[in-house]
Amino acid sequence: MQLPDAYVQMLNSADGFSLQNGVILYSSSELVERNKTLEVDKYASAYLAIGDDSGGRSIMLPLAGKGVYLVDQGSMDSDEFKRIGMSLTDWITDGCVI
Repeated sequence: MQLPDAYVQMLNSADGFSLQNGVILYSSSELVERNKTLEVDKYASAYLAIGDDSGGRSIMLPLAGKGVYLVDQGSMDSDEFKRIGMSLTDWITDGCVI
């Protein structure tokens, strides 16, 4: 799996983190396990779960393309994705608002 460049850059700067608003971005050691547990390859194969909101929603990046999305972990249908950032860099710079 080819990771999005912006995500690789983020991992090189901060290998995962959590914020007071509940946002958790997975470390490189958590990434594979979380995507496997959530069955992202089965339900949202064009995306990568990079974190969550500590409340049952995943933060998703497209493997190709731009944007940061939020989706309920119980329904990873792309029609249910809500865009929360135009790019990972912009979303992080803006404070990881969900």
